[in-house]
Amino acid sequence: MGQIHTWTDEEKEFLRRCVKNHTWKEATEIFNLKFGCSLTKEAIKAAGDRYGIRTGRTGCFEKGHVPANKGKHNPTVGRMAETQFKKGNIPANHKPVGTVSIRNHHKRGQRYVYEKIAEPNVWRMKHILEWERHNGPVPKGKVIVFADGNSLNTDIENLVMVDRSQLAVMNRWNIKGANKELMETAVNTAALKISISKAKKSGKERRKRRNDTGDRT
Repeated sequence: MGQIHTWTDEEKEFLRRCVKNHTWKEATEIFNLKFGCSLTKEAIKAAGDRYGIRTGRTGCFEKGHVPANKGKHNPTVGRMAETQFKKGNIPANHKPVGTVSIRNHHKRGQRYVYEKIAEPNVWRMKHILEWERHNGPVPKGKVIVFADGNSLNTDIENLVMVDRSQLAVMNRWNIKGANKELMETAVNTAALKISISKAKKSGKERRKRRNDTGDRT
């Protein structure tokens, strides 16, 4: 028999928020990454049942949803009619707007949560959507990072906006944060390094101009 997991209030609250927009399978993976556990989906779901936590997702269209192809008809004849999908049929693998999915980002080498925002197949990174829902569009030159380093934790409390230049310095010097407070400290450290670098560059330029002026006199 496996070891019994003792649930903390923090874990229950995190799971309650997480499953609002994720399946049990996705929530299990995110929870294990967040708390360093190895619980199964069944164990996570059983905990949800015990503590009255529900995903809030049915996988079905919301009541009142009207398919984009309702009322349209495209008749076919012959052999084509035997094999072609009838107009108005919804493919078995169709995902409704609001569906979330965990995918690998081939350029960044990380896994991110994506959310479908429009038909027929328009998806965006969920952490960007979550930030925009609370704070508006992300300004040019800014990026949203994860305070705890977990790219699957899209909770708004785990998201921090930084300058691209600051992020570049943080990556170069391996400056990281384990939570929002430490991440903000890391961002401030990166900003300080940028300021020091600019000051040194400005000082070198001033000395060079003085030397050039001295050579001409």
